[in-house]
Order: sequence, then C-alpha cells, then structure tokens
Amino acid sequence: MKVLRRVEQGAIGVGILLLVLLSGCSTAAYITRLGFGQAKVLLFSRSNEEVFKDPSISQETKDRIKFVLEVKQYAEERIGLEKTGNYSRYFKVDKQGLLYVISACPKDSLNPYQWTFPIVGRMSYKGFFSLRGAQEERDKLERAGFDTCLRGALAYSTLGWFKDPIFSSMLDQKRAIIAQIVIHELTHTTLFIEDHLDFNEQMATFIGDQGAIDFFSERYGRDSPDYRDAKNILDDELIFGKFIEGICVDLRELYSRGLSKEEKLELRERTFQKAKEGFRRLKVNLKTPLYLGFENEGLNNAILLSYWQYIGGFELFKRLYHTQGEDLKGMINFLKDVERSGEDPRELVERRLSGRTLDVQHYGIRINIPFFNMRRETRVRRFHREG
Repeated sequence: MKVLRRVEQGAIGVGILLLVLLSGCSTAAYITRLGFGQAKVLLFSRSNEEVFKDPSISQETKDRIKFVLEVKQYAEERIGLEKTGNYSRYFKVDKQGLLYVISACPKDSLNPYQWTFPIVGRMSYKGFFSLRGAQEERDKLERAGFDTCLRGALAYSTLGWFKDPIFSSMLDQKRAIIAQIVIHELTHTTLFIEDHLDFNEQMATFIGDQGAIDFFSERYGRDSPDYRDAKNILDDELIFGKFIEGICVDLRELYSRGLSKEEKLELRERTFQKAKEGFRRLKVNLKTPLYLGFENEGLNNAILLSYWQYIGGFELFKRLYHTQGEDLKGMINFLKDVERSGEDPRELVERRLSGRTLDVQHYGIRINIPFFNMRRETRVRRFHREG
C-alpha cells in the first residue's frame, strides 16, 4: 500500500512555459527545460480511448481514468466550473517525477520571495520539470540567505493553453484526493485573481475539498468510505490550517520587533520548537495521516508559508460557503463577481460577510485570460491509497 504526501494542489500555474517566454527575464536554459518538459507531455500522452483498449494497462488504472471523467462532469454540470477539453488523454509519469516547485522566504520575515510573470502577476513559486533544475534554483536562493521549500508535484494545469492529460501520478491516490485534485484544478481554470496567489490557492483548495464531499454525498451516499475520507480531509485542513495560522501570527509579531536579525533568528527557533510541541497535542484531533509528517519536518519560514498558502484562511471560505446556503455554485458565482471587481478579494469577501459591501455584480466586465497553473499537487500529503 503506497503512502504519500498530498501536494499543495498546486502551485498555481505559473505560466510555466508561455509566460516565461513572454517575460524576457528568465534564462535561456530555464526556458529550454520548460519547453522540453511540456513537449514531452504533449508528445507522449495517449488518448483515453487508446488506453482503454490497451491490454497492458491495468483495469484499476482504466477505472480511475473513468472516475476522473465522472468527477469532471459533476464539477462542470453541478458546481458550475468551466467546461474544458482537459483529461481526454493520459500521460504516464516516469520514476523521476513530473514537476518540482521551489519557493523561498527571508529568514526574518514572512514576506515570500516572488517572481513576476506577465498576465498572472507576482507568483511566490517557480516550477521545474527536472529535480536538478529545482535544486540549482534552491541552492542559489539559499546562498543568497533565503529559507527555501522544494516540493514535488503530482499534476499541473496549463489552464487553456493545452488540453491537460490525466497524469498517472494523480491516480495513485485515494479517490477522495483524486476528486479534490480535479475540482481544484477546474476551479483555477474558472477563477483567477491576479497578484492574489494565496487567495486563489485557498479558494481552490476549499472548493476542491467541499466539492469532493458534495460529489460523494450525491453519487455514493454519506455512508460511503469515499464520503468519510473527503469529509475527514476537510475537517483536518480546518484544524491544521488554524494551527498554522497561529504559528504565522507569532512569527509576524516576532519579526516586527526592533531586534537584530541574529536575535530574531534565535527566537524563531524557540517558536518552531513550541510549534512542534503544540502539534504533538493537536495531532490526536486529526482524523487522517495527511499532516502527521509535520512533527518531523525541519521548519523554516518557506515551509510554513507553503502550508499556509493552501489551507490558511479556510474559515473565511467556510463562512462564505454557509452564507451562500452551502451551495458551491452560488459561492463560485459570487467569487466571479469578486474577480470582476478589481478590489482586494479577501477584503471584499470580509466586507460581504459583515454586511458592509455593495453588490459587486455592477463593477465591470470579466476578461478571461488563460494562464499556467502548476497545481495543487505540489506538497503531497501523507495519505493511504485505497485498495
């Protein structure tokens, strides 16, 4: 039985290839690596029909491909996410892995290092199809004095540039996580607010998690193991996300003090140790093994932000979901209005929840611009695969 860590669905699509080509600020070597990686995916993916006819491919893999298509149809028809041509093909990921994502942060601040790309704006991670390339970027950042976080990705989305295949690495998961990945990615295709990466990822993670719960409830019933898995995952993310938020609050208070950098670095180690001790008490409340690896993880600012980026601020989206009558389609329609408004999305949602905002449907016209999303599977959560 395989165990792996659920990746942060994503790293949202850094306009992985085309955006880099447009930026003019990246090296030729980086562009070449990205182009080669994407070309490999395009050239070696196979149509689902071909896969279904291939006797060398297991029936389990074929069934999981069909399951992805079932979730996709549900997300488009019942949740209201955009219809796409994605997942009509299958790509076998080799043992070297699919994608790697690097993020960084100063040692005495929780303001992440950012790269700037056309269309999507500022992004706090950078993707590589090769582990070596990601490691080189990590080493360069660490030599410059930054904390870093390097994660592997199970899938990514080109959000309209190409028809994204079903990656074999997606299928090597429990069905609850497969459903979350699919809905998360389709959420990014439907909604993206420039320069608000954390909001985008937290929004897509919540919609992916709640969408999976709704899917299993409707299709398989609340007594099904899949429904319980999906519900337990969201419950754990609410608990662990609030825990991570508390650590970040403590660190921001520490870093704001008028202390020397050396003093801050010494005190932050005490905060990290306190966090580990707090987690040992917290973990008895968790229903899944998704975040149990935190106890033995070497902490730094970049690693903490990699957690917060996906599951911090979850309470905001939970409250919004409830104010929309626990209707994801209604919630997504509201968030489309938020996207159109041009305002800070978190502030606007907070005002809406407190009853202090206008109907943002009157703000303007939405412009759909495709972008790359390197996707939520960039921090793989520990979870047992079914079967």
